[in-house]
Amino acid sequence: MSALVDRAVEAAGLASVLAARRAGRLDSGEHLARLRAADLLALGALADCIRADEVGDEVRIYTRPDEGDGQVPVLPPAGRDVTGLELLREVAIARIAGPRGARVRVDWTRCGLELAQVALGFGADELAGVLANKRGLPLADGEVLGVGKKSRLEAAPVVKRRELADFVRRAGRTPRFVEEAS
Repeated sequence: MSALVDRAVEAAGLASVLAARRAGRLDSGEHLARLRAADLLALGALADCIRADEVGDEVRIYTRPDEGDGQVPVLPPAGRDVTGLELLREVAIARIAGPRGARVRVDWTRCGLELAQVALGFGADELAGVLANKRGLPLADGEVLGVGKKSRLEAAPVVKRRELADFVRRAGRTPRFVEEAS
């Protein structure tokens, strides 16, 4: 961690949480209460440091709802409305309080692509969602989109995947699309 992040974590009262996490002795009651009450930016900085140490900079991207192993909880939880700040806090807590090296997945279909991108800075390391057009409808087979000043048409899934990869890169991370098993 940088000196600035160290000071922010200390000022937020999270240094003992980090020490307990590193020692494998995170108390689900006391430490979880401290995480829920902590300053959101300090919490996010701590979660992102833990993510960098444990899983690195790669972001797995799932573009079909049935991809993945079914073992990773998806945030935001289905059927529950949360604000953007609540989602970021849940992502950070999932990273800090979860098992070492756990995957933290955010569904951009439910929370929006921009918030999902911000969640990468709060400890998320996976994005999942449906490739959709501007109206939110799944892309149709053979759909094309105009790209660039001369509006050269390209296959819509290719354009959307490139857009997702660019979102991840702008967050300072490395995208990796997880393809369906053949």
